[in-house]
Amino acid sequence: MNIKKKYPKITVVTPNYNQGAYIEETIRSVLNQNYPNLEYIIMDGGSTDNSLEIIRKYEKDIAYWKSEPDSGMYHAINKGFSKATGEIMCWINSDDMLWENSFLNVAKIFSLNDKVQWLQGKPTLIDKNKRIIVQKEYFFSKFHFYSLEYEKTFSFIQQESTFWSKSLWKTQEIL
Repeated sequence: MNIKKKYPKITVVTPNYNQGAYIEETIRSVLNQNYPNLEYIIMDGGSTDNSLEIIRKYEKDIAYWKSEPDSGMYHAINKGFSKATGEIMCWINSDDMLWENSFLNVAKIFSLNDKVQWLQGKPTLIDKNKRIIVQKEYFFSKFHFYSLEYEKTFSFIQQESTFWSKSLWKTQEIL
């Protein structure tokens, strides 16, 4: 099997601003996936804490990073995705973590079914000791969102467990 097909490129964007206390755990959770076709992009909003020192520590494993003032997290995320070349995309905030083998599982699902455009894992909240505080079940209904049920059940699309295809992203750029 072609390695590019077996391991589609996954682009991960991390926005950061003064999250020096957390960003190293985030970076390690991405890089420790040991995924062979990773494009990791970090967009820092001009941090004044130790964030840049930590990012520089890992820069040989980061495809692209930049530190400059921005208009907030979503601006940083969009700047990062403008650099993305991966077939599968996601973002993880600089105080979040990924579970082990996330990328291998995501790549397998996307590779086995070319109709998959969007994939979501279970929303999970952990404490500073990496203990699970809350883990919600999957939900599949548009009604859940339109009726605002998520406000009652604390079930929502959690960005660090959500992956989508580049073609879906491109569709949204057109709109």
